[in-house]
Amino acid sequence: MLEGNAMVYEYIDHIDPAISGDNVQALSRFKDMAFGGDADYIVASSKALREEAIEEVGAEKVVFIPNGVDCAHYRRDWSHVTLPERYEQFLGKYQRIVGYFGALAPWLWYEVLNELAERLPDHGFVYLGPDYYGGIEKLSKRDNVLWLGAIDYAVLPAYAQRFDIAIIPFEPGEIARTTSPLKLFEYFALEVPVVVTSAMDECTCYPEVFSAASLEEYLEQIERAFLVKDDVQYRARMRELADENDWSARAEKMAPLFPAK
Repeated sequence: MLEGNAMVYEYIDHIDPAISGDNVQALSRFKDMAFGGDADYIVASSKALREEAIEEVGAEKVVFIPNGVDCAHYRRDWSHVTLPERYEQFLGKYQRIVGYFGALAPWLWYEVLNELAERLPDHGFVYLGPDYYGGIEKLSKRDNVLWLGAIDYAVLPAYAQRFDIAIIPFEPGEIARTTSPLKLFEYFALEVPVVVTSAMDECTCYPEVFSAASLEEYLEQIERAFLVKDDVQYRARMRELADENDWSARAEKMAPLFPAK
């Protein structure tokens, strides 16, 4: 290590084959090195990861910094972006749009997602994101389900601003419990109500977020979310939460790790 520099290990995800694929061994090795003393600081993105790190290296070396959002990016005027005709036609067919952006990955709760599409045929379900380990094969092919594949981050808000509400439907488990999803704060910046799986501790810590532990609860919470999607006070609170979780705020919290010389 160069003299006067700090080595920081970012512990941003639970290491699991479902997330890391063939990189599990390499990632585990880096983690072991960091926890073994090679890192000056451990930056943990969730409370569960923070507690694990504290047990290994002590509280003085661990900093809790969740993921964040580039608010300015999501608040730009996106009216100049032409959306695919397929997307526009789908949006025109449904007065209620439930959206998700992110990987179609093994940790999504496909059983519930597919039941939601069947039980809510008058709702359009939009998925934006790459197919990760064959996730798309698990998603219902119903008429009210649209998958557009991966969308360039540079124009993602133009697509996502058409959501009425958003969901983060992780299947209950260790990944759900330990993940701080970027998309939560991005949804805040879009000012849309969010419904998440109850096991997602880093999401449910916000009382403004709706949570569900079963299909029936998802149905109930989606309905509740629609009731507030146009509420002025609720949208204002979403803006506040986005600002509080902007990357600039995260940088300020991390700055003390690198004191000026």
